[in-house]
Amino acid sequence: MATWNFEKLKTTKSVAIKSDLLCLARTPNSEQLWIGSSDFKIYSLDLSAEKPQPVVLEGHTSYVSGVVLAGKTLISGSWDRKLIWWDVEKRQSIRTLDAHQRWIRRVVLSPDQSLVASISDDMTCKLWEVGSGKMLRELNGHELRLPQFDYGSQLYACTFSPDGKFLAVSDQLCQVIVWEVATGKEAARIDAKQFYRLDLNDNNYPVGDLRGLVFTPDGESLALGGARQPDGSDKKAPAVGMVQVYDWKAGKLTYELKGPTQPGHNKPFETLWFHPSSEWLLAFPGLARENVASTLISIFDLKEKRSAKDISSPIPNFGLVASEKADVLYTVGRGTVSKWEFTA
Repeated sequence: MATWNFEKLKTTKSVAIKSDLLCLARTPNSEQLWIGSSDFKIYSLDLSAEKPQPVVLEGHTSYVSGVVLAGKTLISGSWDRKLIWWDVEKRQSIRTLDAHQRWIRRVVLSPDQSLVASISDDMTCKLWEVGSGKMLRELNGHELRLPQFDYGSQLYACTFSPDGKFLAVSDQLCQVIVWEVATGKEAARIDAKQFYRLDLNDNNYPVGDLRGLVFTPDGESLALGGARQPDGSDKKAPAVGMVQVYDWKAGKLTYELKGPTQPGHNKPFETLWFHPSSEWLLAFPGLARENVASTLISIFDLKEKRSAKDISSPIPNFGLVASEKADVLYTVGRGTVSKWEFTA
């Protein structure tokens, strides 16, 4: 595994695409990226080219909120409620499914690439067979509506465990259900209500600030990313980016990691990534709470359970994939695709 040198971490290449870039996948052992966008398009982009030029795949009629790549098949999900299977060599759609009754928020691929999970504002998580497109299972268990308000809830994030045996799903109420993939049975439940709050500056509108989920490389812990009041008591205090790590089988919080507190940089973490060594966690914020020119990416030292470094980035980040050696990261955000180098 390459040695990380955070002091020399920098963006080594970037490509502008005039849209909010919401998700991405990568062809293994290459710099070929597949990017879902808010302009309803999927962009194919080879960052290894001297002057990368995006190629467009069109088929969705709303935001493309999830893309995954299984072999030569790309699967995309959208706010148009559809899942589309694509032949990446021909760059043509081969299957379109009316998958959900409301917006699809996230699409993730199982580690063995046999299953795709999709989550939606219809409050269902569905498991699909990659090869056939057959729905294998529908998972229900989240509360449908927010307490004290006449609003429907939403499913925000989902992630497979490294061995593919479990799937974690979180909702706007900041509750996490871990499902057993083979049986569809509930394996664990985490109530992370400290991420749920009333935004007192916005007509008491309920905010679910649990936005990201990822298992640790050994599968024993589950990291939750979002934002909350630092001490959990002063509801008027500005929320800050926060990561909480749970022993998910026991439902026990083991430690938490606090992000930047500077005004304008106290943003919810939406994308979390563990280094394979389990020594480091990167937390990328999404949309800014205020109109600021840059955002701060947090690098956490997991041995010391503390922030190791905050790195400035000019854009919010909505998606991330890593190279096989974990020495290069590719991210997408507002109008930009970026390549980050971690070695000296």
